[in-house]
Amino acid sequence: MILLGADLGVSAMDETGPFGFNRGVGAVTEAGPAWGLRAGIEVLSWLAFEARYVGMSNSVQASVSPAGSVGYLTTGGEAVVRLTAPLPLVHLYIFGGVGYYDNSLVGSSNATAGSTLISSSQSGIPMGFGLDVPLTWHLSLGAEATYHFLLGERFSAVTTNGIDGGDLSTFNMVLRVRL
Repeated sequence: MILLGADLGVSAMDETGPFGFNRGVGAVTEAGPAWGLRAGIEVLSWLAFEARYVGMSNSVQASVSPAGSVGYLTTGGEAVVRLTAPLPLVHLYIFGGVGYYDNSLVGSSNATAGSTLISSSQSGIPMGFGLDVPLTWHLSLGAEATYHFLLGERFSAVTTNGIDGGDLSTFNMVLRVRL
């Protein structure tokens, strides 16, 4: 069965785990919106493969951006395997895979030049869990939590400030259509 979906939710930058919000780059960024699109195939009722586009926006605190307002605009692509528990009414699932993320520091040229933060692109490992509630035979609504473990990330040119590393967490509502 072919799957198409869209998601909308909240994102946060963190470090040392999915809830390390006040560590690493998460100590100087704020939670922001998250969005995405997905397409895939459900091979069996308990096994699916999905390709995902992910996006998120997180503003940066003034303490590391004295020349003006900046933020991170993250876009990425992921390929995941989803394993679903065979339950009749609520479908609980876990997933994991590979991804690539572009974390762009955005703002005016003066603000980005005056910030201690920098843009960063790297591969990562998305992993998480969710639940999917069928509304009709072809339509479902669910919730999903994803920890995007980034590999080789570098968010600051200054490595002694403790904000050079980081990961991403998203908490989304997911609408899926099965064709």
